[in-house]
Amino acid sequence: MEVLRWTCVLGLLFTLARAARAESPVVFQSPKAISLMKVNSTAKIQCRTTLINPTGLYLKRRFSKELEVLYFSVGTSKRTVNQEYKHRLSMIGECCDYTLQLSLLGVKDSDGYYCIWSKLDEQSGGVKRYESTDTIIIIRERDPKEDCNRIHNLQQILFLLSVTAGAVVVCVFLGVLMWRCTRTKESYRPVVTNQRHHQLCPQHSDMQYIYHNN
Repeated sequence: MEVLRWTCVLGLLFTLARAARAESPVVFQSPKAISLMKVNSTAKIQCRTTLINPTGLYLKRRFSKELEVLYFSVGTSKRTVNQEYKHRLSMIGECCDYTLQLSLLGVKDSDGYYCIWSKLDEQSGGVKRYESTDTIIIIRERDPKEDCNRIHNLQQILFLLSVTAGAVVVCVFLGVLMWRCTRTKESYRPVVTNQRHHQLCPQHSDMQYIYHNN
């Protein structure tokens, strides 16, 4: 009799626990944010729930424009994808834990994305929906690391150009200096030639002396 009574108590507690779980399902979504991504990159969103026998899973975006990105029928495994995300969305997993992958993301895809689980309410005959928190996705046009690398490369290029320009200026200066020195030496050659002419022809100097005496 004692064993039967404890069996009834445990059965009642188990029933209450299942009812409480059915009335208070939990939905999970991660990560909270995906930021500083490059254009054409990929983001993964995990959607999970403790619902028993959910009928479907939605993925929607919230802020920039209300849009239903995906509807997935859990029972039939059929997917309906928005035209903007055709060939850019895939999903893996099984009920009730799915990972949604968004690829080829652009700046216009920056937004808040959230999952909604749906379940048929046996009492009312309607459909209840359970919404999770958002995953904020921010896509940048460029990666900050790439900007730093470009600035570093630009600095190196400017340094090399300045060194090259300095070398050219020095070469031009030395060339002008050598040209002036060569021209100065050539200007003195006629004088040296005249002196040599007078030394080789002494008779001219004697005739000039006779002419003056006369």
